[in-house]
Amino acid sequence: MNNFIALNPQHSVVVEACAGSGKTWLLVSRILRLLLAGVKPGEILAITFTRKAAQEMQARLHEWLHFLATQDDIAVRAFLVERELHDVNDNLLARARSLYRDCLMAQPAITINTFHGWFMQIIQRAPLNAGLLIGMQLLERTSVLHEEAWQMFADSLRAAPDDDTAQEMQWLFTEYGLHSTRTLLKNFVQKRAEWWAYTSGQEDAVGYAMEQLRIKLDVDPGGTPFAALLDKNFDSNGQAFASLLQSGSAAQQKDAGKLMDALSLQDVAARFEALSARFYTKEGEPRKLKANKGQDEARYTSLCCALFASLQSVRNALTEREALRMNQAALHCGAALLQHYQDLKLRQQVMDFTDVEWQVCRLLSQSDCAEYMQYKLDSRYKHVLLDEFQDTNPVQWQILQAWFAASAAVESRPTVFVVGDPKQSIYRFRRADARLFGEVSAWLQQEFGAHPLNQNITRRNAPAVLQAVNSVFDSQPDGFVDFETHIAHHTNLPGFVTACR
Repeated sequence: MNNFIALNPQHSVVVEACAGSGKTWLLVSRILRLLLAGVKPGEILAITFTRKAAQEMQARLHEWLHFLATQDDIAVRAFLVERELHDVNDNLLARARSLYRDCLMAQPAITINTFHGWFMQIIQRAPLNAGLLIGMQLLERTSVLHEEAWQMFADSLRAAPDDDTAQEMQWLFTEYGLHSTRTLLKNFVQKRAEWWAYTSGQEDAVGYAMEQLRIKLDVDPGGTPFAALLDKNFDSNGQAFASLLQSGSAAQQKDAGKLMDALSLQDVAARFEALSARFYTKEGEPRKLKANKGQDEARYTSLCCALFASLQSVRNALTEREALRMNQAALHCGAALLQHYQDLKLRQQVMDFTDVEWQVCRLLSQSDCAEYMQYKLDSRYKHVLLDEFQDTNPVQWQILQAWFAASAAVESRPTVFVVGDPKQSIYRFRRADARLFGEVSAWLQQEFGAHPLNQNITRRNAPAVLQAVNSVFDSQPDGFVDFETHIAHHTNLPGFVTACR
């Protein structure tokens, strides 16, 4: 990897680096280079995902600044050369030695924080007329609240068994069972920020979402999914195929009789089921039908393809309607459960991480104060560093993108330094989406001129471990997107991998 570009304070950079390749070293070195370039400590924002990681980053920076302040010139010069500063003159030495004091006394100081810690700072600095929930206690463990909200939701269903919500819930239980239904609705509540973002400004959120889904699935409420079977061409193709089978073997003649019986059924749903049994296996796979010797193979194949196409169009239409029906019940019940959860938190004057994210998202992108808050961020931070970006969720990126896009519109872009590894994404339970890494990389390259860099040499893992890692990602059916074979820096490290059942 080109550290000269990665550490240059003037460049925006996206670094995709494997485990043990020195991502934290690179990120803290970048902060140090910013300070050496004259950037004020308060103009630097570094975000990571855990308090422990933020503390470790802070500790390493403190250790390095103390080193620069106390070691002799030879050691300091060597330290700076490692960070791509090869022309170290007396002025740069003096600057390096003064950083420890300057950072200790700086007001405001460097911001090294978690996403949610930084979001809380934004909320605290928001105008009073921003409409935010001020004074709420941040609740990190929410399992008890989720269970209490579920009990409240269940009680409401028992109190009104004929209500639409109770009927939809009964349908979900019948179709998917209690466990799957609870999991489905729990996932909905966990992804409520995305739901709010999608339905923002809609008076009937569920109705809006269902109409958008209906359009996407191309479901006609007044139509029939069996339209392809009512077409005259389908009937004539079926009759022709049956006649062709009659000229074949005894088995084909038997199939011809069953086909004719199926075609004669008046109930179109029953006709579809009977025809499906003739053309599909019990597992739902198309049967392999071949012409016998002496039959017109081209016509046999043509009629088979036409019949399969018609039946598949019905299968697709039924699947789309089933998906629409499931979403109708799930969204209806999910929205009701979510309301109980939000009401419960409001009564207890608490909010969780998702509430914090959504408040900041609205503040920076939708509220009347958005322009003011974006300006405040522009005037404060000139350099943004994002660690472990593969664990970012869509709402967190939406918050950053709203700010970055606004800064770009007024030619006040901060430099953005992103580092991460999509293969190491571990926060899916907090709605992290590793696919964002590629999307954000492309956006930053286009809008900020960011340099994409890759580092696939690890100092942590032994060759035997990397052999297992490489084989896993290389063996994916379609391959891992842009995967590069990992290489061990220390080729003699001992190691082994044990697979346990």
